[in-house]
Amino acid sequence: MRHSARRQSGESLVSLMVGLLVSVVVALAMMSMFKVSNRFTGQAGQDAAADAQVTSALLRAGIATQDAGFGIAGSVLGTQLKVLSGASLSGSTLSGSVAALGASGNAVLWAMQTGAAAQCAGLLYQDASDGTGGLYYLGPVACCSGNVSGWNALAWTSTPWVERPANQASAAYNQTKISFNAAAGACKPFGLTSTSGKVLITIASTSRSGAALNEQQCLFNFKA
Repeated sequence: MRHSARRQSGESLVSLMVGLLVSVVVALAMMSMFKVSNRFTGQAGQDAAADAQVTSALLRAGIATQDAGFGIAGSVLGTQLKVLSGASLSGSTLSGSVAALGASGNAVLWAMQTGAAAQCAGLLYQDASDGTGGLYYLGPVACCSGNVSGWNALAWTSTPWVERPANQASAAYNQTKISFNAAAGACKPFGLTSTSGKVLITIASTSRSGAALNEQQCLFNFKA
């Protein structure tokens, strides 16, 4: 009696293994795409937050510079207002070099008088990777003669306005550096047509995408 051979039905072990391999490859590809997308999304969010922080700081810094020369008759660029290059703060001691008129630097100092005694204040961008870097508001501290000639002998107080994260390489934060430039020239404060000044201060930085960020203020306490 002859027995007819039965035909095999269903999936073979080989086809199951091939299907499983394809599924694993697809899953790995999807996980890789998710990680890349998540990384770029997170970086974009960090960049946007950093740009917003710097933009806010530039605006705040511009408003602060309006104190320059306040209450002092005949305020003069280079006497009541100085830009420093290579400036740094160690404790309460400020060091650096006075920049030439019209040149940029990483700090700006000014004198003002709101009462009987003159005071000095300023802004400093300190480039450091140990957690002490960022934008600082300096002072106000008492200073003599209503000018900033003895700035390097003053005991400066400081308040951080934009902190730079610790342990970050300088290259990663080059674009967020802030510089100051004060130049002589007739100008009018925004929205004021009857008031003019003779000093224009520019506070500049760069966004994470490379776009220029500038805040300009006409200092109307400087009229001579």
